[in-house]
This record gives sequence, structure tokens and C-alpha cells, in this order.
Amino acid sequence: MTSRQSILLLLIGLTMIAALLACGGSSSKLTTTTATLPAGNYVFSLAGKDNADKSPYYVAGVFTVANGLITGGEQDFVDSAQYGTDDQINPTGSSIAKTPDGNLLITLTTCLATNCTTTDNFVGVKGVETLNVSFLPLNPSKAFITEFDTSASASGELDLQTSTAALAHPIGYAFGLSGLDKTLNPLAIGGVLNVDAPGAISGTGSVFDINDNGFSGLSSNQAFTLSTVSAPDSLGRLTFTLNPAAVNTFPRIILIGYIVDANHIRLVETHDPFVGTLGGSALSQGTNTGKFNSTSFSGNSFVVGLTGSDHSAPFQLAGLLNANSDLTVSGFLNYNSLPNTTGTQTPRPITGGTYKVDATGRVTLTGVSDGTHASNLQLYLDGNANGHATAISMDSTDTLSGLGFQQSGGGSFTAASFSGAYVMDSIGADFKNKDELDAVGPVTGAGTAGTFSGTADLNWLFSSFPGPTFPKSPVSGTFTATANGVFTGTITGLDVTTCTVYTTTGPGCTADVFTFYLIDSAGDSIAIETDPNQLTLGFLSQK
Repeated sequence: MTSRQSILLLLIGLTMIAALLACGGSSSKLTTTTATLPAGNYVFSLAGKDNADKSPYYVAGVFTVANGLITGGEQDFVDSAQYGTDDQINPTGSSIAKTPDGNLLITLTTCLATNCTTTDNFVGVKGVETLNVSFLPLNPSKAFITEFDTSASASGELDLQTSTAALAHPIGYAFGLSGLDKTLNPLAIGGVLNVDAPGAISGTGSVFDINDNGFSGLSSNQAFTLSTVSAPDSLGRLTFTLNPAAVNTFPRIILIGYIVDANHIRLVETHDPFVGTLGGSALSQGTNTGKFNSTSFSGNSFVVGLTGSDHSAPFQLAGLLNANSDLTVSGFLNYNSLPNTTGTQTPRPITGGTYKVDATGRVTLTGVSDGTHASNLQLYLDGNANGHATAISMDSTDTLSGLGFQQSGGGSFTAASFSGAYVMDSIGADFKNKDELDAVGPVTGAGTAGTFSGTADLNWLFSSFPGPTFPKSPVSGTFTATANGVFTGTITGLDVTTCTVYTTTGPGCTADVFTFYLIDSAGDSIAIETDPNQLTLGFLSQK
């Protein structure tokens, strides 16, 4: 295992980025009561690290619920040791239960490929995965999830599937992938796939960028030759076979996709000549495909959150990017790197940077600087109202990937914007060992009181006491509002190094410092820790 592998923090797919992690609470055994989900197919995806060797892994799949029971499904899994498995989900041994804080606990028992007389022991605990699920208060079809067992810690998303239809054409997909290359170095790939014929990607209108520190470095504006997209099966599973034009540099990449709806596909790499460990998402551009220009970005603001490595330590970035009409960038940024961050950051004003927009929806941001650190970023727009974007860094000093969200309500945010019920999801790393932690749970914002509180079900996989899972841990925090939606505040009960529930010697939970970048006036936000105590990037959402 390389040192880079041990410090790489993986995404969430990005809508899988999360906010406001918690710590504290009881480490007693989790108790459950019976619970059900409405009938339908549910697509799930996770990115995290396994317990065997701290290897990054990705899983995506779908399971079917009928009469409150899991009746089947399928999933694909990839890590650096078990490369590209495709398993059925066995109704026998799979279940749905409720946790004390109102989350769901979903148990998925795998088959070994199609052989359901045994399990795939490379996945979960002897072939059984346990997912902790927290549904968004204003969207019963969407939830944030963590893997909540001793085999792995991961963050991700669960969605009610509304379509299994073959991909329309012509239509573009902004996509983002993160993980490792074949030599176990950090890797991020972003771009646009233009499905311009039935089952085919000609290469026209498609583009990708790659940040591969170990294999080929930085490569921008790369092309695909003729590639294919299979027809989906009955559960919406399909295969992208992608042929880079520079075949000597980038071998064929094969991705399994699970269709969520007309706008979202979850991706995971499978057996291919590229031999990476990749996962991510694709966002439909719809009728905007191939029609982007500077006005598609100019005048808009995007809240972004990216996570990964600066090649010597875990590294995260979040900020507000304002696209000015003169093709310059303004706004605010925050960075955090373990163990290189010193002191506490305030939101740092952007002092320089420019952008340009390609017809594909590829946005190149150059020299986006706060006066101390400059970042080169690529965004890939979906172009829809209140749109999203996939994002990667294109710096020689870091490898980051994540998501961007077009901000609405800019200039009119108040403390009341952060009010009501939310679900938080987060990914982080502890200070001492840089080991991954993930959490989901319900929190409530008190608006003009400037406080919030709730609980989180947390998995700190490599915790030695008592670990690794910590159900119903209390969360509390404070915040100060600003009209531009860049809130500052604290979260008490976050630091797993000092919280007594996670350690035998800690003096108690500290009030860690955060910046909250609001996406909308309903309080949906990306949050980044801005002190040297721990690394945490998260997402807070109502819908």
C-alpha cells in the first residue's frame, strides 16, 4: 500500500458530498425496529475505504422493494484488490430496519455473481453490506447513506429510480470520476460524453480532462474516438465503453452505469485495460447539449466542494465562484490540508482568476487565487435551471474532484435561511492517522437563533475504541449569517480525536470551526472545516 493510497479521500459523487459531521453520543449496540420503504427500485452508490488495507473502493447498484421487502437487485464493486465484480442481491438475508434516530438500516446480502447459494466474500462482511440511510425531509425519494459495518466506511446516495429507459440521443452527459490509477496514485477525470447516435458516442462534442499524478500527469482537452453505450437491462444497468483518441496514453475505459432518472447516472469502473479504481456520476445536459457559451456561466455563481489529496496529505477545497461578465472570477475560497493547515481560516476573498466556456459545457478556470493559493479547475455544466456541475482540479500539486451547484438567492441570505429540518452527510479524516470517517443524520436549524442541533450515525472505520460505528451521536453548532451566503460558525462534537466517545483519553469534544457556503435560501449548503483539528467536507440538504 502506498502512502498516497492511505491518505486519499474519496468522493461522494458527488451530490454525495456532505455537511456538518458529528461526534459524541453513545457507543452502545444499535437497536432496530421493523420499517419499510415504498415499492420500487432504489439506486445506491458509495465511495470510501475498506478495512482490509485502507484501499479506496466504489460500489453502485440497485435493489427492488415490494410489500416492504427487498426482493432482488444487482450491484458492481471495484477496489484495487477485487477488480470489477458484478453480483446479484439475494432477497434471503436482505432486510430493512429502523434506527433509534429515525434512519433506516438496510442490509444487502450478495450472491457470488449469479450464484445465490453463496456470497461474494470480497464485499461487505462476508458478502453482507449494511447501509445507514437518512431520507431528506422534503424529498422522500432521496437519501444520504453511509456504509455502517466493520468492512468499510463510505458515503453516498440512495435514490428512487424513476427510469430505466435507454439513453436518448443526441444528448450530452457531464461526468466526473475519482479514485486511483493502476499504480495506486490519486486520479480524477472529468468531461462530457455526447451520445449522438443510438448506443454510440462518435467523439464529436465529447471531451475529457485527466489529473493523474502518477501515470500521465495533467492532460487537458482530450478526445474520444468511436465509443459505445449498451442498452440498459431491466434494472437500468448499462455499460459505457470509452475509447480515448490517445490510446497509447489512455487505454480503453469501461464504466458500468445505473440509471437513476432522466438526469442522473451512477458510475463505477469495471474490468478494462485502464485498470483504475474509479467511481462517480454523470449529469444529463438535455437540450443544452453542445449549445454552451460564455453566457451559460457569466453572471452566475457556483458553490463548489472538492476532496482528494495534495500528494502528501489529504486535501479539501470549497468556495463560492462568481463568474463576472469580463470573464474574471470573484467570490471566496477555503482550503484544508492535513497536517499542513495551521491556524483558523476565515472565508478568503478571491483576488484573481479567469474563465472560458466551451460549447460542450466545459468551463476552464485558471489561476483562481485567494492571494496565497492558486487553483486551476475544470467544471462541466449540465446547463439546467439551478444547475449542477461536475468538477476536478488541474493543478500539478493536487488531485481533487467533486461537484458544483448553481447558487440561487444570492445577496439575500439571512439567518432565517438556515431554519428547519435537514439531513447532513459528511466525509472526513482524523488528524492523527488520516483515517476515513463518514456520517449521516437529521439536524434542525434554529434560524435567527444562530444555532443547529441533531444527531449523526458515524462510521470511523479504523477507530480502535470502541468502534467502528457510533449510532445517534449528538451534534450542535452555531453560525453567523451574511447576505452573500458565506456563513461562518462552529460544530461541537465533531473531532473524533478528542471526543471521549471515540477515544479513551480525549478530554471532550471541541468546537471545530467551519465555513458554510449556502447554495440556496432554503439552507442547502456545502461546509468545510477551516481549522487544523480534522478534515471534513460535507453537504446539508432539505431536498
